[in-house]
Amino acid sequence: MTTIFRIRFITLVVLFFISSPAIHAKVVINLLTWEGYAPAEQVRYFEHLMATKYSLPVNFSVTYVSSESDYINAINNGTADVIAPSHNILKDYRYKLIDKQLILPINIENIPNYTKIFPDLQYADYSTTKGVVYSVPLVHGPYGLAYNSKLVQPEPDSWNVFWEPKFKGHYTINSDYSEVNIYITALALGIRPKELNNTSKLSSPELEQKLTSLIKQAGNLWYGVDKASDLEHNLIGTAWGFSFPELAKQGQIWKMASPKEGITTWIDGHAISKNLADKPLHKKIAEDWINYTLSEEFQFKVIAKGIASAPVNITIKSQLTADEIDRFHLNDENFFTKKQILWPTLSKTQRRFMKLLWDKALTKANK
Repeated sequence: MTTIFRIRFITLVVLFFISSPAIHAKVVINLLTWEGYAPAEQVRYFEHLMATKYSLPVNFSVTYVSSESDYINAINNGTADVIAPSHNILKDYRYKLIDKQLILPINIENIPNYTKIFPDLQYADYSTTKGVVYSVPLVHGPYGLAYNSKLVQPEPDSWNVFWEPKFKGHYTINSDYSEVNIYITALALGIRPKELNNTSKLSSPELEQKLTSLIKQAGNLWYGVDKASDLEHNLIGTAWGFSFPELAKQGQIWKMASPKEGITTWIDGHAISKNLADKPLHKKIAEDWINYTLSEEFQFKVIAKGIASAPVNITIKSQLTADEIDRFHLNDENFFTKKQILWPTLSKTQRRFMKLLWDKALTKANK
């Protein structure tokens, strides 16, 4: 055996053992996500699929976030491998997830279900840089105008319903996403959707007064994810809609209205942390997870039914009712391009303005 041949042989053997799943005693993936996005039943099933596929134990360690900043802290201390940030966070100046290479490019070839999502969410501007995908959508939904359909008729058709005297003390709003309440107040005043982050348009005594009134006359404020207890004693409210299944069990049928001014929308998706940069097998399993969460089964059982939110996989229509198809806009493949008001990515100046405006309104409302 020649020296060159011996060197090549040894190199190939070493590469084989480095890349072979057999040398990994166990693969652990740290998933940092919102509650409801990774139910234990689906996680255990996926672990079984991966153990079979790669012939080694695979474990997903699931932790829930309470705010977007949790992602950055976890990435930096090495405790997050897969995260689920909202669309407007990916290029946010505070985090710079893409610019600082805190998240990795995703190999779309490893995610065949990507072709089944809304066409205008594929290679969307918010999730790509120079054509490279850094986040894959999982679920979308409104910061919506929710109403108890048994007690409130007809369906509210404007955000201005919150300022009607009959609903004083009988509605609830979110308190820790302050900018979204500014958005709906601005829409109620007739400010155009494209100007929701225009601080000059938002700098008015009228808006400040209306925002203060919105806070002051609320029956209660809720935090994080809406729960049944947040809405059950009210007639209307703002909500993501996560509480609707539990409310239905109590006999309260809550629905989302379609205010004429428009609805602001969030899109949550999966991204892969830089912590997997040197772990190709882990990264591949992370991409397998992303692909699994786009499957018809997961999108139906977990997203549409489990948390009553809107799926991104448009091929699941056959499993849904006509009302659900309409509510989730699955017959409109260009829904996001034409009709939705995606939360804008705010600059440092804009975010500071929003916080000051909200804090001032809270103080005036004595909340």
